[in-house]
Amino acid sequence: MVDPRWRTVLIVTPYVVLTILICYTLWAQWGQWPRALPTLALCIAYGAWIVIMRQLPFRWRDRPAAVAVFLAVLIALNLLLVLLDGYFGFLTIATFMFSYSLVQWPWEPLPVGLTAAVAGLAQGSGFGPDLPGVVGRILVVALNVVVMCGLAWGLELAGRQQERAITEAERSRMAREIHDTLAQGFTGIVTQLQAADQAPDEASRRRHTDAALALAREGLAEARRSVNALKPAPLDAAGLPDALRNVAGAWSARTGIRVQVTTSGDASPLPTDTEVALLRTAQEALANVDRHASAHQVVLTLRSDARGTVLEVRDDGRGFDAHDRSLHPSSHQDGGYGLVAMRERMESVAGELTVQSRPGRGTCVRARVGVRS
Repeated sequence: MVDPRWRTVLIVTPYVVLTILICYTLWAQWGQWPRALPTLALCIAYGAWIVIMRQLPFRWRDRPAAVAVFLAVLIALNLLLVLLDGYFGFLTIATFMFSYSLVQWPWEPLPVGLTAAVAGLAQGSGFGPDLPGVVGRILVVALNVVVMCGLAWGLELAGRQQERAITEAERSRMAREIHDTLAQGFTGIVTQLQAADQAPDEASRRRHTDAALALAREGLAEARRSVNALKPAPLDAAGLPDALRNVAGAWSARTGIRVQVTTSGDASPLPTDTEVALLRTAQEALANVDRHASAHQVVLTLRSDARGTVLEVRDDGRGFDAHDRSLHPSSHQDGGYGLVAMRERMESVAGELTVQSRPGRGTCVRARVGVRS
């Protein structure tokens, strides 16, 4: 998932660049309205196209055809602006950002190359119509295409190397965890059973077999913990909305507290780590309600739109003073009602967690994750 700070740059930069170019056009062409108005109209169309696509109520970024239409229109508008005035080559900064961020390899060089060609035309706009000028313009366009497509390939290689490094690090972590928990536990079981086989009396034999049984139970618990850390069982058989309903239903049956689950918006699957984070957050929030809230009803809501996904767990319990330092997460040995763990879990997927609560007014835990820009 895109880092929140980089996502902000992706969102803001096109508007900043476009605003600067519009201001410059007004300053340079004030009074020359037959020339300025078509330029301003194309600028407005460029900005409006971005706004319209970002506000669409479905996850079009996951649909290659929609992305292709979006980029084709942007590149065409950018080209028309460059043909009117060469300084609109600066607008390719925004077009490049969309081309790099929305299209995956191996199709990425296509929009990147077309945008680079537009930038090359802008850079060569001062060349004359004679043969040297035409050749120079062609060379500038070709150089732009080669450099920018080469950059795309370099970024792809860097991404693959990073993925391999992350995979190797995860394998090493799992190997250490298996060695430190399961392997050592099995070794202990074998040792205890061998000792039981050689025990001189029944009491000693019973002591060693009980120790082996305890080690086996600990190993089973560690195995279950490791498996659940990879992907929770509810997500193996269902998507996030159904998994939340199943978890909430089981929790309600166990605690006797009514739970209302509502989902709305696009049901497209999220990345696995994001779904895991949201499901774990919901489970922790429900556990907190059971332990601390004395609630009668819980409303669990999952909303998805073009801007991201929001999970809310709201109860009608006794609540607490969120500004009371004695209730700060760091002051509790049990993890501060799980708030620290929930916040860290959401931050790990570039999300955020907020908690709203007042004494006697219940509590609302809200987890939010954005979408790729």
